[in-house]
Amino acid sequence: MEENIVALAEGIYNPKTKEYFEEVLSSYKHGNYRSAVVMLYTVVICDLVFKLNDLNDIHKDEKAKKILEDLKVEREGDPVSLAWENELIEKAYREANLLENDIYIHITNLKMFRNLSGHPLLNSLEFLYRPSQELARSLIIYVLEGLLIKHPLLTKNVFDPFMSDMERIKNEFPTAERLESYLDSRFFNYFNKENVEYIFSHLWKLVFKNNGEKEKSNRDIHFNVLLIMYKKYEEILIQFIKKNSVHFSDFLDGNSRILNKFIDFLSKYPDTYPLLKQHTQELLSKRVSSKKELFIKSYFLSDSIKEHLKKLDREFNTTGGYYNQPFSHNHLIEKKNVQFLYNLCEKYDALPEFYDLLIAHYCHSGSFDTADRLFDYCITPYFESFSKDQMESLMEKANSNPQCYNENGKSRHRILLETAKKLLGEEIEEKYTNIF
Repeated sequence: MEENIVALAEGIYNPKTKEYFEEVLSSYKHGNYRSAVVMLYTVVICDLVFKLNDLNDIHKDEKAKKILEDLKVEREGDPVSLAWENELIEKAYREANLLENDIYIHITNLKMFRNLSGHPLLNSLEFLYRPSQELARSLIIYVLEGLLIKHPLLTKNVFDPFMSDMERIKNEFPTAERLESYLDSRFFNYFNKENVEYIFSHLWKLVFKNNGEKEKSNRDIHFNVLLIMYKKYEEILIQFIKKNSVHFSDFLDGNSRILNKFIDFLSKYPDTYPLLKQHTQELLSKRVSSKKELFIKSYFLSDSIKEHLKKLDREFNTTGGYYNQPFSHNHLIEKKNVQFLYNLCEKYDALPEFYDLLIAHYCHSGSFDTADRLFDYCITPYFESFSKDQMESLMEKANSNPQCYNENGKSRHRILLETAKKLLGEEIEEKYTNIF
């Protein structure tokens, strides 16, 4: 039993508190339970002051600052009075939210036993109250677990200071990596499972369900933090989402910015999509079907990445209406989305199918300008990785589409020549005369 107390004491957050607690531990080890209880209460008072100072000095907590100022005035007004101790406990609980309900009750009980242990009982046969070992031990463990081992942020409702800090620094970190490093140092290193679930749940609501002016202006930073939290705590949060599917299935339908971010989240973490309620899945499927940019990202609606690429081919590549324009597009895949698909297919081992889509998309160009653009970001960065069959498909299809080989087509395709010869032989210039 004593080993449990010693192990917990190793985790005491504040070094001064840890030093003072040694006297509690020494008294307990030697069976001096009365002294242990009296000193434990003193340690509680000291630790509350230390935590308020940390919140004020490090985290700029206005409530902590006000409590410390009020206590200073009270002590200066009556230096010998101990009433400030009572005020400290009450203000730490009711104003600073430093104490949860259970630890507040335990400290109140501790105070009662401290008074009994530290003051003579004139109307009792036992002049001084003698706590039992079991009572002393339980009080020590309650105080250690509920207060002493906790970071100041974890002894209070961390959501408000967390959100205030996010709004303050929302424009200061240009990359997700730097933002994550900041969050780790300032908050995440001290979070427990309950903090993670609580903040993630409320961030989800702010990002996907609310559309007030404050939510609009902070949606980007809240979304970025949401992504960082899920990546960092995926094992915790996927179970949390599963257990609270109703909450996480709800989003503000009709708002395009919110829908975009919802799809962005699901595209980064597709394992969360099956956890959503059926009606939400059906609604998302309907919404993205009419929004081509979102359709590209919504691979989680398909059975596999390869099936998704086939859907994109069928949806975006079509036929033209003239002899010199045999092909066309229902939608042009933008450069940023080509990069998105590349990263996705590299992750899921579907690069050959990705190259097939790029070749088909380029060869369906319905204008010279489109062919120039698509060749630049669909063919140029990837052609050296094409297979023999893919290179042959590119040659044949581009050679049969005037929008690919007219205008600047011949000069454009010259960069393919060396690679194409290695794959298909030296005769390709004679075989594909339109593009070479």
